[in-house]
Amino acid sequence: MSSLLDEPRDRRRRRTRAAVLDAAAELFSRNGFRATSVDAIASHADVALTSLYGNFPDGKAEVYAVVACRLAREHAERMGRSVERTGGGAPTARAAFEEYVRFHRDEPLAFRMLGLADVSEVHGDVVDQARSEIGRVLAGVADDVIDAIDSADPAARSSVLLAWAAINGVLALEQRGHIDAATSDSLLGDAVELHVARVAQVCEV
Repeated sequence: MSSLLDEPRDRRRRRTRAAVLDAAAELFSRNGFRATSVDAIASHADVALTSLYGNFPDGKAEVYAVVACRLAREHAERMGRSVERTGGGAPTARAAFEEYVRFHRDEPLAFRMLGLADVSEVHGDVVDQARSEIGRVLAGVADDVIDAIDSADPAARSSVLLAWAAINGVLALEQRGHIDAATSDSLLGDAVELHVARVAQVCEV
């Protein structure tokens, strides 16, 4: 199955593509999607505009979609590393939940990008494919954490999913300006502790 993260065979095109994605990620993070032009991305990447469109025919929306897919892959890799050799149960849940929060603190744009918020009104195959790819990656992250917790109790799965929902809810409130960063951090800490305790209770039964 083809992926938006598949790279061209040609080395020069691979370098151009990587430069564009790196430049776009930086500019989107600094200035936002709407204030970032295709010309600015090409200039920052030090590539010709024709080269950018040669790699990303749908322009800025396609670049955004691929950056989002790349971010999803990085998220999955970090989550995978966080639960390695944690031994299952509550320690695994804590490592996963804390890494989830840390990732979003390290990547403030991630919550918006993984939801493809800035291209939600763009209709096209690339955005649809990105939405599908990101959905599969994020579902896989949850499944991997649940497997690493190593509990046959269905309540372990619901605890992980509830933790995800709680953390995402707090991040959404902060992003929309309903709470400040300090309140968000406090609530995120509470969410982690609450759901680690839930997993511990399930695994002790």
